[in-house]
Amino acid sequence: MNPFRKKKSARAGGPPPRPDPQKLIAAQSLRGAIAAAVVATLLSSWFWMYVAILFGRVFPWFSILQGALIGLAVRRFGRGFDWRFPLTAGLVAWTGAFFGNLLIAIPATSDELGVTSLEVILGLTWWSFQVFFDEVITAVDHIYAFCAAAVAMFYSKRRLNRHEVFALRTKQD
Repeated sequence: MNPFRKKKSARAGGPPPRPDPQKLIAAQSLRGAIAAAVVATLLSSWFWMYVAILFGRVFPWFSILQGALIGLAVRRFGRGFDWRFPLTAGLVAWTGAFFGNLLIAIPATSDELGVTSLEVILGLTWWSFQVFFDEVITAVDHIYAFCAAAVAMFYSKRRLNRHEVFALRTKQD
């Protein structure tokens, strides 16, 4: 007996079963996509802050990695293939890039002022965000946020096989 030989299925030679387009559409979950994107943003931002504190420098390219993680989370938990899922992933990744930078700025500000991070968070005002975007966020951060959104949008859509695409295109309403 050859251990590398593939076992033949009972339907060998026959066409694969036709996918049900209604089941494909019903499997989409925008709520699941949003929840997964937010969780991925929070976890990756926390990890980004940890790495920045550990090495004592900011890694702006981490926002692109964050965008990929958000896109993959949206794909996995949203299971969507229409326009809403890339849009959701892109918006969350774009926002998450700035949120990650804010999380990195909080411990740096607390060290500079000699207070705890909680005191810095409690002292945030609208003016604080204006100063953050005017003085901390640069054009490069905007470029990285845009790239993170593009990467998230690329990875967010569910990959359909040709039979599923054909079933969706030919479905009878």
